[in-house]
Amino acid sequence: MLKIACGVLVLFGLAFSAAAVSAQDAPSGRWWNSPQVTQQLNLTGGEKKRLESAYRDSRRKLIQKKSRVEAEQFELENLMGQPKIDEKTVRAQNRKLEKARSDLANEKFAFVVEVRKIIGHDRFQKLVNIHRSGGKY
Repeated sequence: MLKIACGVLVLFGLAFSAAAVSAQDAPSGRWWNSPQVTQQLNLTGGEKKRLESAYRDSRRKLIQKKSRVEAEQFELENLMGQPKIDEKTVRAQNRKLEKARSDLANEKFAFVVEVRKIIGHDRFQKLVNIHRSGGKY
């Protein structure tokens, strides 16, 4: 079972490495409420409202998608814990779990893309640099 779990994690990591790298470069949380970041990026009140709205919308979706991942993981664990394994059912459940994980990763990335659209290329690059340098939000 441990081999299967490790294999699943490796495949998941490979499948989403491009999106994950981009999403990791952007800070999490409500960084636009930081006076320092607001000043450094020269954010307007309208942009901050748009960022807040996008955050709330994304957060709602993330909560649902995380719940779905947990439910699918629970079902896979139950199937793997049975005395007799039904390989077809286990593989189908694993596909459901991977789909749920993919949906979660895609939603995280969608928020990063929305931030990029709101603040533009130059300020997004500045935000990434602030984040990489360990800037406080």
